Amino acid sequence: MTSSSAPEKAQSETSSRRGTNKKHLLAFLLLILLLLTALSLHQQTTMTRSLLPSLSDSFVQQSLTGQSTFGEADLIIQRSFEQSYAHILPCKKSSWKAMDSRIAIDCMQQTRDHIMSQNITVPWWFQTLLRDILAGGGGVYAPWHHFYTTKPPFHFCTVGKVATTEWRKVFCKLNAQDCVDDSSSCRRNCSWKTTQKMPAKAPWAVFVRDPLERLLSGFLDKCYNPRTRKNQGHCEPNVVFNPKKPLMNAKNKTYANLLDSLDIEGQEKAMFGAYVDVLPLKWNVHFVPQTMFCDLHRNIDKYDFVGNMGKDFHFDLDRMANQFGGQLPEILNSTFGYKDHVMSGNHENTGKQGSGHAMHTPAKVARFYTARTVRRALEYLSIDYVMLGLQVPEWARQMLKEESSTI
Repeated sequence: MTSSSAPEKAQSETSSRRGTNKKHLLAFLLLILLLLTALSLHQQTTMTRSLLPSLSDSFVQQSLTGQSTFGEADLIIQRSFEQSYAHILPCKKSSWKAMDSRIAIDCMQQTRDHIMSQNITVPWWFQTLLRDILAGGGGVYAPWHHFYTTKPPFHFCTVGKVATTEWRKVFCKLNAQDCVDDSSSCRRNCSWKTTQKMPAKAPWAVFVRDPLERLLSGFLDKCYNPRTRKNQGHCEPNVVFNPKKPLMNAKNKTYANLLDSLDIEGQEKAMFGAYVDVLPLKWNVHFVPQTMFCDLHRNIDKYDFVGNMGKDFHFDLDRMANQFGGQLPEILNSTFGYKDHVMSGNHENTGKQGSGHAMHTPAKVARFYTARTVRRALEYLSIDYVMLGLQVPEWARQMLKEESSTI
């Protein structure tokens, strides 16, 4: 018994050592994996911070300094940004003052390729956003978002649903002498790009808008009216909101149109909610985050003038007029009618009659938005709040609070 037990004991000890070695090896491999993960996260954080201009620090500082309550809206924005837009890679080449080039497109394509090749998990709506802004006809990086004039000399980035129609009128008036009565020379006898040589150091300007306001404005302008939906085709995806023929299932049976039960009086919340839910299936240029235009998320801190189409819109127009001078004050007033608001001290952006750049009243907002729609919109548009330093409107915060208090 004694002689046979010795080999068994030795074999047992050998097996035990092997088991211990395997555990040590697994522990070592796990440690390496954790270190690699930490390094990856550090690199991603470094890339993210290099992406953010100093202007975006205001969003973070709100919670650190206690200047405003860090509530549910802020948590939604922060979480969404970290899961999506934080993955945008830094650009090796500067896209500043090169908005007509392919630099911005190439940089964003690198981000999309990186996410796909590394199997990085991002929200589905962020994947479709990258797809659509890079697709031909996406419109975000098109040269027609860059206006410029020499009278007075300055460049302007125009953003969809931030009074683009009015700004086009402004620059057509500023560049009136460049436009001759020749359809081959000027589109519709209007030139929002001067033919004169621009000074090398001409300043740059842009107006931004609260993202929730802008989203509703786009919906009301492009989706709410059935005739507009049909004629313009900007309420995308058109296969859902403006199908040329009924959708068919696998058995060739017709699907009911989504809007058949929603496009009626009293169903505004449901209709708007349905649109917000499915708009990422095909991002339209009028609903893409503002920071994508003119590569603002990389360059906003370089602008000489940044205005806000909020309650102080007319005062920002006055500030712009005084900063650039020349014929700009007169032309801005003829287009926006801002001087009467400034002279009366009216800080309500009621807009010029017939225009679409006024802020929506609380009653109008309440007709379309719900707490659920607010949450979804904040996710999609989180980059605008982070990069542009914008504040979530109080009506949206209140809507979230009221729903939370009833749960």
